[in-house]
Amino acid sequence: MRYDPNIGILLSLFADIGSVRGHRKEVKMAGRRRRQELDAVDRRLVAELKRDGRAPNVALAKSLGVSEKTVRLRIARLQDAGKLRISAELTEDEPRSRMIYLVKARPGERIEVAEFLAAQPGAEIVYLTTGAADVIVVGAFDDDTSALRFQVQTIEGHEGVASAESCHLITKAGVSNGTAGGAAPAVDPEVLATVMGLARGASLEELSQIVCTVGTAGLGADRVLVVIADDSGRRPWRVTRSHGISTTYLNALDQLIDDGLTDGVIKKVWQTQLHMLVTDARTDPLFAAAHGLVLAEGYVSILTLPMLYGDSLVASISLYYDSKYSFDETYVATAQGAVDSLTIGIARSLGKAPSFNVIQR
Repeated sequence: MRYDPNIGILLSLFADIGSVRGHRKEVKMAGRRRRQELDAVDRRLVAELKRDGRAPNVALAKSLGVSEKTVRLRIARLQDAGKLRISAELTEDEPRSRMIYLVKARPGERIEVAEFLAAQPGAEIVYLTTGAADVIVVGAFDDDTSALRFQVQTIEGHEGVASAESCHLITKAGVSNGTAGGAAPAVDPEVLATVMGLARGASLEELSQIVCTVGTAGLGADRVLVVIADDSGRRPWRVTRSHGISTTYLNALDQLIDDGLTDGVIKKVWQTQLHMLVTDARTDPLFAAAHGLVLAEGYVSILTLPMLYGDSLVASISLYYDSKYSFDETYVATAQGAVDSLTIGIARSLGKAPSFNVIQR
C-alpha cells in the first residue's frame, strides 16, 4: 500500500498502476503493456509451494509441466519488492466489490487525506492527482455494504474531505492480449473508470491527452491519433494530439490523400460516421498506396472510432496496434463506449454543446 505525492499531471498516474492485493499485480504503461496477473500456472505454483515450501525449481517445473526458467521467473515476480505479497493464506477468490473513489479534499488537506486513506483496510492504491479529483482510491471489499461503509464512514467521515464520488467496477471487458491474429488486446476497466472521472471540466488539450491514455493504458493500443472537427482548413478535421505516430508518417499519408491515391481510414470514418477497423494495414487494399508507410511506421492493425454529438461528428479516435488483431464485437463495443463517454467534453470544448454551467442553470 502506497501513495505517490510527486505525480505531476493527472495522466502520468497511469504509467505505473500496480495492484497490491495478494491475488495479483498489474503494471500499466501508456503505449506498451506489461501485464502480470495470477493465472492458472501461478495458482498451481502457489499450491505446490504450500505443500512443500522447499521444493526445488526443477521439481516444481516437472510437476507444472513448464521449464525451470519459467518457475524461477514467476517466483521472482511474485516476490517482487513488496508490491505483491503471497503467503500460504493467499486468497483465491476476487473481492466481490471493487470500487474507485474520486475524492475532493478541502484546501490544503489533500496530502493528509491521502495518507489517511492509504492506511485504511480495503484501500488497494491511493493516488494524489490534479483535475476533478484531488485523491483517487482503488478499493476492494467483501461486499457492497462494506464498500458503501468505506465511502460514508471512512472517506466522507474525514474532516478533510469535501466530497466523494464512487465508481463500481463490474467486470473486465475484452479478452486477454494474445498472439498475432488474436481477437483483441486486453482492456483495463480500472483505468477507464478512473479516466472518465477525471474528464469532467477538462480543457480540449487535457481531453486529448485523456483520450490517448484511454487508448493506450485502458484499451491496450500502442499508438493513438486524435482528430477534431475544424472547418477552417481544406478538410473538415485537424489532428489535435498524437501518441506514438510520427510526423513523417502523417505528412506522407496526408500527401497521398491529397494526390487521390488513397482515402485513408480517417476520411472514411468522417464520410460514413461509422467506426472502421483494419486487421492488417500492411496488406489491406485500402492502404495499397501506403503499404510502405505502414511498414516503416511499424503498426499492423487500426481501429478508428467516431465521436458523435447528436448528428454532428466532433472528433475521431484512431487506435493503432503493433500486433495483428481481428477485433471482436465486445472489444469494439467497449472501445466505442469509452470514446462516447468523452464526446460531450470534446463537444463543449469546441463550442458545439452547452457548457456545464449553462446546463446546471
